[in-house]
Amino acid sequence: MIQEKLAPIRARLKLRFFDFICKLAKKRLARINPKIIGVTGSVGKTSTKDLIYGVLSQKHQVKKTLKSFNSEFGVALSILDYNKNLSGVVGAVKLLLHLFFLMFKKLPSYTHFVVEMGIDAPGGMEEILRVIKPDVMVFMNVKDVHVGEDQFPNRKAIFHEKSKACFALPDDGWAIVNSDDLFVMQLEKTLHCHTISFGQNPRSDLRFDEVRESENGLEFTLAYEGKSVELVLPQVLGKAHVEVAMAAIAVGFLHGVPLDSIQKAFNDYRLPPGRMNLIEGKNGSVLIDSSYNASPDSMELALNVLSSFSGRRIAALGTMNELGELSESAHIRLGKLAAQHADLLIAVGSEAKFIALGALNEGLSRSDIHSFKNSRDAGEFLSGLLEQGDVVLLKGSQNRVRMERCTLACMLEPERSKELLVRQEPFWLTRP
Repeated sequence: MIQEKLAPIRARLKLRFFDFICKLAKKRLARINPKIIGVTGSVGKTSTKDLIYGVLSQKHQVKKTLKSFNSEFGVALSILDYNKNLSGVVGAVKLLLHLFFLMFKKLPSYTHFVVEMGIDAPGGMEEILRVIKPDVMVFMNVKDVHVGEDQFPNRKAIFHEKSKACFALPDDGWAIVNSDDLFVMQLEKTLHCHTISFGQNPRSDLRFDEVRESENGLEFTLAYEGKSVELVLPQVLGKAHVEVAMAAIAVGFLHGVPLDSIQKAFNDYRLPPGRMNLIEGKNGSVLIDSSYNASPDSMELALNVLSSFSGRRIAALGTMNELGELSESAHIRLGKLAAQHADLLIAVGSEAKFIALGALNEGLSRSDIHSFKNSRDAGEFLSGLLEQGDVVLLKGSQNRVRMERCTLACMLEPERSKELLVRQEPFWLTRP
């Protein structure tokens, strides 16, 4: 009874604390006064933010939001240079101590701030816009993520909320939009600011074509202003990352970064942990670690990458969260795709039965389908199967799935987990 009475009080105190931190961050940012480049979309935000940061750093002093801190509060923590996850009263006290000592430090002097802007429910973008006001917005895509109860009913609603960031741009601001996304391309005709479009669409301001993918990375052709240039992403897997590169090129051009410097940034670029990274596995196997998160579209793209490898192809796929009524059909379809691209399926999580059902219906042998309730059990089983030449794709959603645990069990050098894997901080390691 006492706990029930205290719960609303704690909630109000938490909101007031968050509001206080966000106001401090806003004041600090106003004193620094950088150009703000926002990045939004359903998938690929962190990769895009990181590559834009690399490109702009060739010429400017640049800061970016930390890790995948992309909510209103996460953006505020990045501005305040605090990179730890908050947990309870102890976490709040540590943050307050950090802010106290921050008062005695010299104010940083970065000229550009690249901000990842993520939302998972209506009103989320408005909350972020209370802290920052972008000068440039990059809008990547609209996919079926965060669809469900208390979230979004459909892609149209997702687009409506995310597009608020573009409509918040000043008249002399710039919106950089993906012309290959049916929702995002609508913005070109409705925004009052300047726009740059990118994609394979022939009408794009920056167009890419002839994408070539191999185990050694991506090559593609960039066409703009009557010119045609070959560019390379030597350390990146997955054709979808060409769109990431195009967004970074657009931001680079807008801020005076020459093309040779952009290619240098591409050469140095590495995907963040958990985003299609190659890791040495046990017994001479290769792991494609994409354990950060998953959606139907990103799963399909990842499976396409898996199919480009030779050897025995193994798909270790976890549940995709937040799909609402689409969940059962989406997981059955995922299983069918897995059967088309993989020789062996490891299905993990609450929806594993539907992944397995889809694979079985598509013709994958029952003996080549294995289902597990959690990623730890899956990892223990899979690590005992690995042979020379095996290629394993490991991918699934974040909460309650955590496929990085499966990756860890299969790594040749598990002692490098903090360097190579996602969610290795104490905050995450103690969570289910």
